[in-house]
Amino acid sequence: MRESDFIVRPEHFLRYLRESLGLRRAETHLPRIGIIVFSSSDFRALHQSVDGQRKGWNRWLSVGKAGRKSVVVARSPIGAPAAIITMEEMTALGCRTILTFGACGSLVPDLVIGDLVLPTFAISDEGTSRHYGKAQRLRPDANVRRAIVAGLEDMSRQFRPGGTWTTDAVYRESRARARQLVARGVVAVEMEAAAVWAVARHRGVRAASLFVVSDELGGEGWNPGFDDPRFLAGKRRARRLLMYVISRGVV
Repeated sequence: MRESDFIVRPEHFLRYLRESLGLRRAETHLPRIGIIVFSSSDFRALHQSVDGQRKGWNRWLSVGKAGRKSVVVARSPIGAPAAIITMEEMTALGCRTILTFGACGSLVPDLVIGDLVLPTFAISDEGTSRHYGKAQRLRPDANVRRAIVAGLEDMSRQFRPGGTWTTDAVYRESRARARQLVARGVVAVEMEAAAVWAVARHRGVRAASLFVVSDELGGEGWNPGFDDPRFLAGKRRARRLLMYVISRGVV
């Protein structure tokens, strides 16, 4: 299907936005590198890290610098549909590399709260990816992922490679499906990665994802750790890592 076959495209919404708010095109242009986060606390922390300026037409966009590199930080609601709306608009406004950073649930016993997960593939069980081509098993951009690995090694940070399970039905994550996916190399469950990578492939941009384990699902039951000091410390380490990787100019 051709792009012209779709009724509403990102550029249509952005044209509407400019016209309705009286914005010049230059006012809505974004840097080539963007970070999408899914919590207000992560957005505020990165907004401070990049010494950002919020866009007047979107308070959840902050443009600043990591080292000498211009970067935009965006806060999206959780879940693939919201993340893709954010990503599509960022891409239409100039972003060419997207890093998504959020939380995940571990599916294997040796992956615990606060650990970093840098996925190598994602299995799609959400509804957004399929609208952007074949979507069963998706992968991040290899060069961007290698840059993150190099940053982790430079900073002596441990991380877990492996697959993630992208699903938008958090209350329908069955033990049987989890065991099936673990047998295929999946180590964690999250809500956005497969869709982000599908859109990146479709739009010809680069994307990779980084997660911190917020809860454990690989044991007898559910062990939440959203307020656990290990999770909060893991997020701080991950945010510093992203700033380091971008500042080195390798993404």
